Amino acid sequence: MHGVRAGRKGVRHGGFRHGKIRKQWLGRLLTGLVPLILPGMAMAQQAVDPRMEEDTAATRPRPEYDQPGLQAGNFLIFPTLAADLAISDNIYARRDIRVGDEVFSVRPTVWARSRWQRHEFNLHANGQVDRYVSHAGENNETWATGFDGRIDIGKETELHGNLNFAHNIEPRGSTGDTLFGAAPVAYGLLTADLRVDQAFYHTRVTVAGHLDRFRYSPRVLNDTPIDLSYRDYDYLEGRVRVAQGVSPGMAAYAEFSIASSTYTFNLQGSGQRDATQYSGLVGVAFGLNRLIHGEAGIGYFRRDFKDPAYRGTQGLNYNVSLAWSPTRLTTVNLVAARTFQRAPMMGVAGIEEQGFTVTVVHELLRNLLLKPGGGYTRDSYQGADRHDTYANGQFGATWLVDRHWQVDANFTYRIGRNSDPAVAARQFDQSRGNVTLSYRF
Repeated sequence: MHGVRAGRKGVRHGGFRHGKIRKQWLGRLLTGLVPLILPGMAMAQQAVDPRMEEDTAATRPRPEYDQPGLQAGNFLIFPTLAADLAISDNIYARRDIRVGDEVFSVRPTVWARSRWQRHEFNLHANGQVDRYVSHAGENNETWATGFDGRIDIGKETELHGNLNFAHNIEPRGSTGDTLFGAAPVAYGLLTADLRVDQAFYHTRVTVAGHLDRFRYSPRVLNDTPIDLSYRDYDYLEGRVRVAQGVSPGMAAYAEFSIASSTYTFNLQGSGQRDATQYSGLVGVAFGLNRLIHGEAGIGYFRRDFKDPAYRGTQGLNYNVSLAWSPTRLTTVNLVAARTFQRAPMMGVAGIEEQGFTVTVVHELLRNLLLKPGGGYTRDSYQGADRHDTYANGQFGATWLVDRHWQVDANFTYRIGRNSDPAVAARQFDQSRGNVTLSYRF
């Protein structure tokens, strides 16, 4: 997915990607974005040297500390049980009512990965249970499960696919957090991808499809049920990419996508919010050396709404996802994009989001990783004179005690601002610290 698209993982601090699970996929996102072309004669079908991706500060093998896993036939199974204690000085992420609390979390996770010589199949499941010390109304449970795989149709042809189901919440302080006084907004999310990669000597052609389906659960406020079906949303995208190797470790690409955004419920008199989006990108991908891999593209997008009451938009489109390793001990990740997100309220056709995140992983010791980072997001409401801005900075550390035990600590400071005086109470400053103890089987 590139350019104008719907968020895939729910909500993050400034948009609609779920913060709790995006970290799990960031590394895989960087890896998946660079299956392009090596222009070398003997390696024309290969996009990147996988040894480079696996030799960053965060991902390189550490046999004495890597999770051992459990063997089950042709699969390796990786169960993990984590316990977390977090302290926040503003659990509602609001200016008018600022209260702090502690929250205990338990997070079981299991991965199963095939060990076949050809093809690949992976299963995953994870859950999280949050319990607050003094504010039981914030207690929640989330989970996700799914699978992904690859079929090697031929030497130059691969079929990739995944299917995932999740039960998420809109985190406090996010754009989708609209029901103060009720339990956090909950929704179900189905995502599916299908992709075919075909190599032709120096050229690789990719044809892909993607589906997001959001379904919101009703909430209760002051003993009154609130129907949130007006937020139910489907996003369907088709994409074609052609990449051409131009030099060792570099490929140029062109990409075109068309997408449909559909709200399954439209209240009479509130406007039809469905839209069609077109996006084109040209860019460069890197991926043959340890110094840098990833891609950067720029292009054009256009979005047309079915209801003439909503003005269409068009303009600059961009997508950047790069990992830079200036030394073997440090990796800097940059992700930046312009995207289109679903709307959390009637009368708003959608949210145009621009933002970036920068994360650093530094190997201070073989088993001690430092992880500073930060990000910025600006959300512009389609059909309303409002924009929100969010920023965050964080510092984390991971201590690999041995092959089974791991300790993580993180401190995050974030702020949220908006341009509408009517919702000034939703502006916030928030500090949060947490420590996590994990046992990896």
